[in-house]
Amino acid sequence: YIFYVDEVNDYPWTYLEAAPVTTEWANKQWGSHGTLIGAIATAIGTGQANTIAIVNWLDNNTDDTWGDVTEKTERAAYLCNELDEGGYSDWFLPSKEELNLMYENLKLYGVGGFADGPYWSSSEESTGTDIAWDQFFNTGNQYATTKADHLFVRAIRAF
Repeated sequence: YIFYVDEVNDYPWTYLEAAPVTTEWANKQWGSHGTLIGAIATAIGTGQANTIAIVNWLDNNTDDTWGDVTEKTERAAYLCNELDEGGYSDWFLPSKEELNLMYENLKLYGVGGFADGPYWSSSEESTGTDIAWDQFFNTGNQYATTKADHLFVRAIRAF
């Protein structure tokens, strides 16, 4: 599902596409519990870089206090990064503003099969070590939520 078109060439890509509902995950944690890793960008075009930063942290983390080592393949960004769907493997977890575009341009029109619950973004809240942004797809509200919460995850790609 295409949910954004860069009509003025602000980005090195033209489209943002949401993965199909059949690839959606429920009850997934964000990861890096207790650590601000620096994936704080929220703007359109920053989700992929955030996702790479999160996956790198998960791959290089050795403290398993919160299960981020043993459960890294179940964390939101890792799942998106590893997704191979429709012949493409360049999926990532959307940034806060990319997630909002999915809500505004797909969910509000009844397109994409989104749940009415909260979805993770790849954007950390910059003032806390245990907080990342999510968006409720029943209201459109965005919240800074503890990374240990279990939310929905939907990957996107840029091309």
